[in-house]
Amino acid sequence: MAETDSLLKRLVNAFSVDFASWMLGLPVQAAVPLPSELPAATVRVDQVFHVHLADARHMLLHLEWQGRRSHAPMSWRMLEYMPRLASTYRLALESVVLYLGRGAGRDDTGLHQVQGLTGAPVLAWHYRVIRLWEMPAEVLLQAGRLAPLALIGQTDLADPVPTLTTVVARMRQEATEPQRQHLLTALLALLPNEEMVTMVERLLEEDDVLAELDLPYLRRLREQSRAEGRAEGRAEGRAEGEATMLLQLLHTRFGPLPTDVTTRVTTADADTLLHWSTRLLSAQTLAEVFR
Repeated sequence: MAETDSLLKRLVNAFSVDFASWMLGLPVQAAVPLPSELPAATVRVDQVFHVHLADARHMLLHLEWQGRRSHAPMSWRMLEYMPRLASTYRLALESVVLYLGRGAGRDDTGLHQVQGLTGAPVLAWHYRVIRLWEMPAEVLLQAGRLAPLALIGQTDLADPVPTLTTVVARMRQEATEPQRQHLLTALLALLPNEEMVTMVERLLEEDDVLAELDLPYLRRLREQSRAEGRAEGRAEGRAEGEATMLLQLLHTRFGPLPTDVTTRVTTADADTLLHWSTRLLSAQTLAEVFR
């Protein structure tokens, strides 16, 4: 989701105070972007901000945007990122993973730990998880901030027509002209289907707002999204085969499997399945495979 990543990062950078206020649930005076490439490593986080709160406190806000596929499990990626951010800036830290796309981050609780020999945790880390696809659209509408409404297409839209009509109206009325370009471009790019795109474009045609937008860019973005969707469908087919194989191996090794284990395996992504398959080689119990 390289193009979408770029779009989201530009959106958040342009409206950093809005997003920091939404994420933290606190009044924010400023949110200044910091370099995302961390020192002494090739590790790069998605976005990090030095946030100046209205009560004079300072903190870091770290955001990661993630779709349904990840080269490494998000929990281990966050374990790389968070200590580096903490040791580099020595400020209070709030890390948030925002999952886009139905099913993304389904198993991520944001609470993770590594156990020692006795089973007691020797390392624990925690980050906030926001699964946009689970979030009712009304939550964003009621948040009181304009910029996050550009993400409304990624939420659970129970009634798209009135919701999108309200969002477009607010962006027209409350945003300046340059802001409106940012917001409406992001809104259109992040809508999940052509019907919603067509509906919003018709709403924008009424006041010639559509002419302000970079339509060739939006068309390229949609074409890439379709190509990624086709590739993702092929990857999902491979993951289904890998899940079936892992279930067979687990059954052979440990006997009949609990329903929750079967569900967990059949809904996991390919990287997680590979991780569990590797653990199976040395695990003595079923619990050790998924620990």
